[in-house]
Amino acid sequence: MSDEPVDLLVSGNLVNVDTGTVSESFVAVDDGRIVALEERPAARELDAEYIAPGLIDAHMHVESSMVTLPQYADAVVPRGVTSVVHDPHEIANVSGVAGVEAMMADATRTPLKVRFTVPSSVPATTLQDGGATLDAEAVDALLGEDEVVALGEVMNVPGVVAGDDSVHEKIRAARDRGLTVDGHAPRVRGSDLQTVARYLDNDHESISLAEAREKVEAGLRVYLREGSASKNLADVVGLVDEVDSRRLSLCTDDRDVVDLVERGGIDFAVRKAIRLGVDPVEAVQMATVNTAESYGLPFGRIRPGAPADLVLLSDLRTWEVDHVVVDGAVDPTKGGGAPPASAIATDTVRFEPVSAADLAVRHAGDYPVRVRVIDAVGGLQTGRAEADVPVASVNEERVLTANADDDVLPLAVIERHGEAGGIGRGFVRGLGLERGAVGSTVAHDAHNCIVAGVDHDSMATVANHLRDVGGGVAAYDPEDDALSSLALPMGGLMSDESLGTVKETFESVEATADDLGLDRDGGLMALSFLALEVIPTYRLTNNGLVDVESFEYVPTVID
Repeated sequence: MSDEPVDLLVSGNLVNVDTGTVSESFVAVDDGRIVALEERPAARELDAEYIAPGLIDAHMHVESSMVTLPQYADAVVPRGVTSVVHDPHEIANVSGVAGVEAMMADATRTPLKVRFTVPSSVPATTLQDGGATLDAEAVDALLGEDEVVALGEVMNVPGVVAGDDSVHEKIRAARDRGLTVDGHAPRVRGSDLQTVARYLDNDHESISLAEAREKVEAGLRVYLREGSASKNLADVVGLVDEVDSRRLSLCTDDRDVVDLVERGGIDFAVRKAIRLGVDPVEAVQMATVNTAESYGLPFGRIRPGAPADLVLLSDLRTWEVDHVVVDGAVDPTKGGGAPPASAIATDTVRFEPVSAADLAVRHAGDYPVRVRVIDAVGGLQTGRAEADVPVASVNEERVLTANADDDVLPLAVIERHGEAGGIGRGFVRGLGLERGAVGSTVAHDAHNCIVAGVDHDSMATVANHLRDVGGGVAAYDPEDDALSSLALPMGGLMSDESLGTVKETFESVEATADDLGLDRDGGLMALSFLALEVIPTYRLTNNGLVDVESFEYVPTVID
């Protein structure tokens, strides 16, 4: 052993995720790596009640936070999150390879260890028009990037089951490089699940214990999700007591900016798991070593030779963080500063101004008309519904309008990528709006412009404003002619303003939406998923209403 002092010596109760134990120990750090779990002379010494590995979010779309990667890191690193497995699926649907490469460049400007999965499903389906395509050749090229650890979630489950070569070519490209293949299998059970498990390694879409259990039994690693839109942990956490928890990880999938700043990222899921009865060491394992093993990461545990990514805690059960160490640097995000410049495109919202009549379903007659309705039942999944809606005149056009008594509102999706695509028109139940309209260019996965409202004039006001500001989220109150919005010019998904500014402005939009009656449980995040045509059951795309389970368009009007 050298007599030369190491850079850092930390003492405390070591959370050993390799053994699942906690014991008093030292962690000696030199040149960014752990060199020993014993006392050594050191240039700097720190004491902690507990020493844990830095947390890893197993699956996350950073774009959902509406901020760039460096801003996201500024929010989560001080909370003990030192890595995230990021699927840039959202920016890829807008800007393709250039968007992914811009995200990768942003990742070099933060101490957060961002590991990428290559989006496998761009576009997610052929049922909606997006801004870009990543074919097998483009996916293969991106899989060769140094920070890539997996093929991103494979959403085309029917293609996997049917042997679609365009899907399997991407899977083979990942396997040839020895990389993980992420899954996306909501409600997939039985024989289809057995086929899926031949090709995919994990899944984060379980919303029930039975579904999660069947996936683990089929050999998949299961990621227990606790995000902003999908809060599934309480429903599936019982799996920890039924199976080997080393096959389980924690992920957020999405995290809006308010939750990010006020409650954190994957650290929130760790705290919630502990509150739900999970042993604290097991909870930490599910956000560190389990995920590291899923992707072959060298960090996520505290052992000699590993990168020195440590969290110094005053309390393990409540995850009270005193200091964070990344590659041996103590509190690397302390001091903050202005967000660094990003190369993400800012000219991605391109459609002609729309009128109220453009967003309405035209129908002659004066009688109520029976229509299919997207039932926003909560979380990501929707239900099928039917309702009668009245016919009225809008700008001299006879159109179908809201049935306010039944909370059935007009919904429209406008192609916004400059391809002169169509406008999908339909209806949604459960948003709760009593007046005005809300809209967003964050509309998974194609990220077209989605607007919902009590009247079509308000909807057009919101849509045209979002066009003018280059994308974002907005709420309009016709009583006061007041429009509240958060501009998201970077791909129509993110802002390059400071984290605090983005949070404050988004809260202002949410407050306006609340005043309009928008359901607080789902809110603007729920709106952003109503065009997601890969999760059951009804979704509205810019080409029309889709029945996801039959994978086909269905008429809005029921004959």
